[in-house]
Amino acid sequence: MYNSKTLAANIRKTRLMRNYSQDYLAFKLGMSQNGYSKIELGYSALSVDNLMIIASALEVDIKQLLGEADITADVDKINHISICQNLLQVICRTTGMGFAAIARVTEDRWVACSVRDEIEFGLKPGGELPIVSTICNEIRQSHKAVVIDHVATDPVYSGHHTPLMYGFQSYISVPIFRQDDTFFGTLCAIDPKPAKLNNAETIGMFTLFAQLISFHLDAVERQTFRIEPTDDSRRAELEERLTALLGSRPAQPYTQSTGPGKLADVQMCGYTNMQMKIINKAPGKFHL
Repeated sequence: MYNSKTLAANIRKTRLMRNYSQDYLAFKLGMSQNGYSKIELGYSALSVDNLMIIASALEVDIKQLLGEADITADVDKINHISICQNLLQVICRTTGMGFAAIARVTEDRWVACSVRDEIEFGLKPGGELPIVSTICNEIRQSHKAVVIDHVATDPVYSGHHTPLMYGFQSYISVPIFRQDDTFFGTLCAIDPKPAKLNNAETIGMFTLFAQLISFHLDAVERQTFRIEPTDDSRRAELEERLTALLGSRPAQPYTQSTGPGKLADVQMCGYTNMQMKIINKAPGKFHL
């Protein structure tokens, strides 16, 4: 469930991650930096048009700004990262583990995005496990890796329901974070036999691979981000949701002129034409 604070925080977090200034987003919206800053503080109502402009400028899906998980799209994005299968193969070869996966994990879902299965575990990309049956759910909450060399002798997990349910004796899972530091899922591996995993080399490899996945995921999202359709029904749906979100009908957006009056419009925003040229060319050099 999203709210106005979540939307404002996600806009700010994504802007900082892209290293864009408030001046740059303000210019894209045709308003002053001070006016834009009120959006990030949650003080100003946000229209559907302005939300779409912000999503376009930040190269991100509107659903991500609203804090909504699009699991199908996330699985597809991981499958567009060509190195993922190579990473999983290296994990299996290096550790001796028979199953490795990249999983999308939310508070209510665990979905396999990419899988290498050499032990006939039976899970394929797009397949799901009940979230409460996984250790990854605990990792989502703690943001910390879990490493188990031998379940039977582990003081914490010897009686845990997950290894009992799925029949594994060795386990490792590290969190994957997006470039804006939000939790995406896990890079994990299991095997029915014990394995030597709790060492700097193995944990370092998993951590590095998780960071590589995050880097490539961001690149894929920037290349394939989708702006929501602007048809009347979709616009009405977004306006209704924003109205519920903000408690009032969103204000109509300021429309920047592209004709002869452009200079006057820019000056109305408090900037000279030259300042706007500089801001547009160097988005990361002004107000943060």
